[in-house]
Amino acid sequence: MCNKSGNPNRVVLPTNVTPSHYTLTITPDLKEFVFRGYVEIDIAVHEATKTIQINTKELTLKWGRVEVDGKTHEAVNTTFDGHHETTTLTFESELPVGPALLSIYYDGILNDKMAGFYRSSYKDAEGNTKIMGVTQFEATEARRAFPCWDEPSAKATFSIKLVVPTELEALSNMPIEQITMIEPEEKTVHFEKTPVMSTYLVAWAVGDFEYVESTTTKLENPVTCRVYTLPGLKEQGRFAVEITPKILEYFSEIFGTAYPLPKLDQIAVPDFDMGAMENWGLVTYRTVALLFDEKTSDLRFKEQVASTVAHELAHQWFGNLVTMEWWDHLWLNEGFATWVGTLAVDHLFPEWDTWPTFVVTDVQRGIALDSLRSSHPIEVPVNDPHEIHQIFDAISYSKGASVIRMLSNWLTVDVFLAGIRRYLKKHEYKNATTDDLWAALSEESKIDVGEFMNTWTRVIGLPVLNVTEADGVVSVEQHRYLSTNDAKPEDDETIWWVPLGVHPKPASIADPNQTLKCRSLNFEIPEGPYLFNKDYSGVFRTNYPPSAIARIGKAILEGSDLVSLSDRAGLVADISSLAKSGHTATMNFLDLVQYYKNEDTYVVWELLVQRVGEIASIFADNERICQGMRQFQRNLIDGMVKKLGWEFPEGEDYLTSRLRNVVLRTAGRAGHEGTIAEAKRRFAIFVSAAEQDAILHPSIRQTAFEIVLSNGGEEEFRHVLNYFLNAPKQDQQVVALLALGHVRQPELIAEVQNLAISGHVRSQDITYVLNGLSLNTKARLPTWEFVKTNWTLLSDRYKSSMGLLGMCVKFPLTQLADPALIKEVTEFFADKDTKDFQRALDQAIEGLSVNSAWVTREQESLSEWLTANNY
Repeated sequence: MCNKSGNPNRVVLPTNVTPSHYTLTITPDLKEFVFRGYVEIDIAVHEATKTIQINTKELTLKWGRVEVDGKTHEAVNTTFDGHHETTTLTFESELPVGPALLSIYYDGILNDKMAGFYRSSYKDAEGNTKIMGVTQFEATEARRAFPCWDEPSAKATFSIKLVVPTELEALSNMPIEQITMIEPEEKTVHFEKTPVMSTYLVAWAVGDFEYVESTTTKLENPVTCRVYTLPGLKEQGRFAVEITPKILEYFSEIFGTAYPLPKLDQIAVPDFDMGAMENWGLVTYRTVALLFDEKTSDLRFKEQVASTVAHELAHQWFGNLVTMEWWDHLWLNEGFATWVGTLAVDHLFPEWDTWPTFVVTDVQRGIALDSLRSSHPIEVPVNDPHEIHQIFDAISYSKGASVIRMLSNWLTVDVFLAGIRRYLKKHEYKNATTDDLWAALSEESKIDVGEFMNTWTRVIGLPVLNVTEADGVVSVEQHRYLSTNDAKPEDDETIWWVPLGVHPKPASIADPNQTLKCRSLNFEIPEGPYLFNKDYSGVFRTNYPPSAIARIGKAILEGSDLVSLSDRAGLVADISSLAKSGHTATMNFLDLVQYYKNEDTYVVWELLVQRVGEIASIFADNERICQGMRQFQRNLIDGMVKKLGWEFPEGEDYLTSRLRNVVLRTAGRAGHEGTIAEAKRRFAIFVSAAEQDAILHPSIRQTAFEIVLSNGGEEEFRHVLNYFLNAPKQDQQVVALLALGHVRQPELIAEVQNLAISGHVRSQDITYVLNGLSLNTKARLPTWEFVKTNWTLLSDRYKSSMGLLGMCVKFPLTQLADPALIKEVTEFFADKDTKDFQRALDQAIEGLSVNSAWVTREQESLSEWLTANNY
């Protein structure tokens, strides 16, 4: 192995030979689950050599040869290195410097691991099991499908041919160039040559597909957009195919570069590890991330489809046209696509409150993970391919997107996008680094962007602003924020450049951007309420004194324009998180909640009830606190239950429909008697006959299932299980799986656990089951035992996954608070190979520590507060 780019520890291929073009022929056998491959690679030999080293994994090379200057060199030996996933071809005589052609015949496995070239199964209309083949190459799985230089910077062009049964469809990155018949039962589908691109973006699919189609209307060269599905599902792709050309046109405008390919296909895959994959010209998705049925789907899936499609289409420029130089810069792909995808959804659906939703989802996910010592910088050194998939997490995606939003607001969005256009133009069809992006933005803005951003991207963690008031002066001081609240001097050396966002702006702060570049700052106390981090555009926590919170709370209660939707949500996020970490008391958060009694927005309620519910969940072993918090929740939610009810009026706005589900779900979990009774009544009608399904609107079906399972027994369980087993659509199956984990009886909990690893649940869907079980106070500890008992099975099944194995570790532990578990978890994994999920394991253990410290610190005072307030 070799290294380059100044990093001596990076495990990469030697650079003495590099590729420029692949001509690839793949012949899959969908019955025997294997494939044959033949690849011709145009290479350049930069130094005379007897060896060529390439990436391979689970491939059997039949033979290899090099043609150079009219002479053929047969490989006399092939040596496979399993750890580094390489094959070295050795030749008898030296290959001279210059162009050459490397040819390899090989065999591969059409695996069921959702990685490389793999198989996905489904049932047809008659109930027969059918197989499709599809690829997933990010991060380093192209080597499972063809011998290659499987690194982002080893860009090349690709000419792909698929030899498939005549009756099946074949798709790849580019349009079909021609089809040649081999015999009546078999055809070769030739695809046009791709632009220069990285191996992880190559893709193809083979199966029985149908599609819906649309076309861009505002681009100079119209782009054909198709959504491919399994037979009978194409109309569920209608929403995605309608928004796709609009998003392509929007991105082409703001990026200053038109989408460069003639077509964009998107395909729903029944078995799919991640949410989606941005393969250039052939984007692959989990079914629930692409398909939506206006009549039968939960409304939340509509927003999921819009945001996922926008994210993946953003990658067509940011990631595909310009690609990260190495995985250290993964955040350039994922953070930017998350931010600009949100920008596109807000552009298409301004009525959805997309940016306030971003504040309570992505911003909070990023901050939550980055408040752990086991976090990592946004720009994280990646040396070994085994490390790569562990950084596909909330730091690369959510914190990355959040700091981009912060930067875009600091520079202004117009200047930021102008810098993005400069960056894309300079580096199109090439690779780039974070510094390249900062350089382009600096050139455009005439500001040293790197100086502002380096601490945000290259240093682990984020700040908390401790605010105090005394003698007419507000003092603010920044320190590293840790959810364990135990920052040592060596943890607290970073001084971030923090855009304070004080509103109204104090006269004594001259900088129009209000950038705090030192440890502390003072300004005069304003006459009325004031805010830090206006519209929550910065990535930090604000720890206000009680006097400031009281003034802000009064403004919220009075409906003042001073406090925006994002501000109201952000205050809940900050104070609840600071209570959990011990920077303030939990009772201060509960006191804050009283100011929200007039709140009527989905975004705030979603976060508010989640944070209140977390207290009841983490303190569940303390019966006094648990019951007191349930009463607090019932009191909080009762008025909204009466206001919204269970019916969905015709023409109701999207966010009110979403809010209804939040309210009913919270009421059910808190033991609200009227809600439980109505859920049971409606459920009984729902299961009585198929034509009665309208009694439970799709957007509250999961909530109703959860309520009756939490308050029922065997009969209710069998009904919901039967719904899952017979649901024709994957989003309906997801709804049932999320609910099933809420059963209370030990024997039913065990049945749900076993269902998760049975053939009835797709491998990628185990997370839905574990999510429900983790929220169930009766099931979370038994589920950890279940994971331990079945570790060998889980490890074998998910070792190739981008993150599912880590989720199997984290989910059962996330709501537990027993400190004895820290030792138990550590000892259980002491003799296990954890290299593929070490970060997730460290985060799970640290999360246990945070939870246990919270309970130990607060249970006495919290109990006293509940008693004093008659809960």
